[in-house]
This record gives sequence, C-alpha cells and structure tokens, in this order.
Amino acid sequence: MSPVPKMIAGIIVFLVGIYWYLPGSWVNQFVHLTVSSTFQAFMVVFFGLFGLALILLGLVIAWIEFEDLKWERREKAAAAKKK
Repeated sequence: MSPVPKMIAGIIVFLVGIYWYLPGSWVNQFVHLTVSSTFQAFMVVFFGLFGLALILLGLVIAWIEFEDLKWERREKAAAAKKK
C-alpha cells in the first residue's frame, strides 16, 4: 500500500480526535453526567483521554507516512542520478 492513503487515514484520525472535543458532540453530553460511581468516573477519564489519543495517533501516522514519501522521493532522485 502506498504511503499516501495511510497518511490520509492518519489525518482523518487526527480530525476525529479534534471533533471529539467540539462542543455539542455526543461525548460532551455524556461527560456532563454526574459522577456517582467508579465506573462513571472511569468513563469520564476515558472519554477525556480518548480524543487526545486519537489526535496523537493520527499525527504519528501522518508524520511517518510523510517521512516515507520523502524517503521514496530521495531514492528516486538518487536512482535517476546513477543512470
């Protein structure tokens, strides 16, 4: 698989992570519930950190694939100089 679709997938994951924190999303409506049990406290922490995890994962995937594209361009340029 080429790096471009993987880089696009990383950017999409990043954008989903950004959407996770937008006001009015279903996540924010859930978090506003009162914390009355340990499970609900866990869910609040989970929903609070999951968006951040998506943002970081998306950025890492996009960065790796961007570096892969640069590496392929360098290899093609080096191969063209050898010929």
